[in-house]
Amino acid sequence: MHRPPGNTPRECTQAMVRHIGRELAEIQRAAEGCRGDGEAEAQLTGTWMAHLLIRGAALLHNLLIDTARRPQRIEP
Repeated sequence: MHRPPGNTPRECTQAMVRHIGRELAEIQRAAEGCRGDGEAEAQLTGTWMAHLLIRGAALLHNLLIDTARRPQRIEP
């Protein structure tokens, strides 16, 4: 019997920031290796910007969840 996939736990905000930093450092090291190659440098810059936009959106979503006010329980 096949069970439907459950919710995956979301990454904590601090871990997400560390991972984004590591990923960007890796892209930056790759970019330094192709300095002077106009095409490769432009592709890596585009990759870097796309990565920042995608991960930044996920980080903002996490921050909104972390800072959201929890609903008040209404007592009868």
